[in-house]
Amino acid sequence: MFHDECGVFAALDVSGRRMDASKLAWYGLFALQHRGQDSAGIAVNNSGTILCQRHRGLLVEGFDDVMLNMMQGHAAVGHVRYPSQDDPGIENAQPMLIKYRAGQMALALNGSLNNSDELRQDLQEKGAIFQTSSDAEVMLSLLARNRILTDSVEDAVKMMIKDIRGAYSVVMMTPGKVLGFRDPNGIRPLCLGRLDDVYILASESCAIDSVGGEFIRDVRPGELISISANGIKTIMTVDDEFNPETYANNGRLCLFEFVYFARPDSTIDGANVYAARNMAGKLLARQSPCDADVVIGAPDSGLAAAIGFAQEAGIPYGQGLLKNRYVGRTFIQPTQMQRELTVAMKFAALTEAVSGKKIVMIDDSIVRGTTTRHIIRLLKNAGALEVHLRIASPPVFYPCFYGVDTPSQEELSACNMTQEEIREMIDADSLAFLSLDGLKESAAGLHCGHCTGCFDGQFPAGVPHRQESILKTIDQKRFFGEAKANTGVDKDV
Repeated sequence: MFHDECGVFAALDVSGRRMDASKLAWYGLFALQHRGQDSAGIAVNNSGTILCQRHRGLLVEGFDDVMLNMMQGHAAVGHVRYPSQDDPGIENAQPMLIKYRAGQMALALNGSLNNSDELRQDLQEKGAIFQTSSDAEVMLSLLARNRILTDSVEDAVKMMIKDIRGAYSVVMMTPGKVLGFRDPNGIRPLCLGRLDDVYILASESCAIDSVGGEFIRDVRPGELISISANGIKTIMTVDDEFNPETYANNGRLCLFEFVYFARPDSTIDGANVYAARNMAGKLLARQSPCDADVVIGAPDSGLAAAIGFAQEAGIPYGQGLLKNRYVGRTFIQPTQMQRELTVAMKFAALTEAVSGKKIVMIDDSIVRGTTTRHIIRLLKNAGALEVHLRIASPPVFYPCFYGVDTPSQEELSACNMTQEEIREMIDADSLAFLSLDGLKESAAGLHCGHCTGCFDGQFPAGVPHRQESILKTIDQKRFFGEAKANTGVDKDV
C-alpha cells in the first residue's frame, strides 16, 4: 500500500483576539492545493472546543464563506490530500480529530510511517480500535496513550518519535496549543512564519506568502515547534541542542520536491524551487546538448527547466503546448485508465508554434511514460519534424516509501526498459536525463542533504519490512549503457 503526498497548514493567534483562523487556513491550503486534490479538511479551536470539517474534492468545493463563517476560532489546522489506488475514501481524509482522556486532539500528516503495520498491531493488542487505514490515526493513538503517561503534549510527541520510523511533517492542535514537527531526517518539508500575532506552520513558504505572512525559517529536522498563548517554544526531539553541522550532514530533504511537488515560488530549506528548476535546465543543456529550432517545456513543472535549457543552449524558447487548467495532475490519478483519459483532456499542441520545426522538449521526469508518449504524439501530429526529449532529473528506478503515491517497480518504465527502449516507446528522436549529481547541484543554497531514494535506492529512513524482500536493485549502467550506441548519450549522464 502507498500513502499520500499532502500539504499541511496550521495557525494560532497568541493574543487570542483573531477568530478567523479557519479563513487563514483556507487561503494557506489553497496555495498548497497542488499537493493534494482529492480531499481537504480544516479543524478549528473555538474557545477550547475543536471542530473539524472534511470534504472530498478541491478545497473550494467543500468550504465556502458560509462554512468558514461558522468555523470561528483563534487557531486552526488544515490538510489537502490526493488519493492512492488502495485508499480512495473520505474516511482517511484529514485532519483527524479524536477525543481521549486528556481532551481533544486534531492532527494532519504529510508523509508515512515505515513501521505503521507493527505499531497498529501492537496497539490493537493493547485494546486500541482503528476506524481507518491512515498512519495519522496510528500517530493519534500513540499520542493519546503517551499523553496519559506524560506531563505535557510535547513530552508525548517526544515519546512517540522514539517509536515511529519514516518520513513525516505533522501539524496538530490541542485545546491550548498548535504544534508542528518534522522527522529526524527532515525528508518532508515544514516551515514557520508569522502574521502579526499569528504564528503559522506550513508545508511550503508559498502558503505563508498567500496569507500575507512573513517567512521566519524552516522547521529543522527532528524539531518540535509548540505555539500557545505564552508564545513559541522549540524543542529538539532527537538532540538536546540544534547543531548547524548536524542539520547539514543529517538532513535529507526529498529532492523530488524540487523536481515536481513544490510550487515554483516556494523556498525549502534554503533553496528556491524556481531557481533550482532553472539551474537544472542549464545543467541539462551542458550535459546533453541538442540541435533544435525551439525549446519548449511540458507544463507546468518543466517550464522553468526549459527556460534554463534555452538560455544555456542559445536556442529560442517558445510555447508549444497548451494546458487545460481544469484538469488535475496525471501522475497522481489512481488508475491507468483515468490517467490516460486525463492526459487526453489536459494538453493540446500549438500547431503554428511547432509545425516544421525541430523541437527539444524539457520535462521534469518520466515515471510511467504515458503522459510523455501522448504529448510527443500531439507535437508530431501538429507538424513537428523532430521531438528531442530532455528530462531535468534522473530516471526513477525505485518507488517512494515516504508518503508519495508512486507506482510499484513493475510499473516504473526505467525499471523494465533501457533508455533506448524508453525512447522508442515514447517515440522521441532522442532522450537524455539529468545526472543525479547535476540535480543535487541545481538545488543551490540547500541547508541540508538530500533524500534520493527514488533515484538510487538509498533510503535514509529505511524501507518497510514488507517491501524489503520484493525491492529489486536496478543496474543503472545497463540502463544507460544500452542506450549509448543509439543516442550518443554518455552513460554517466
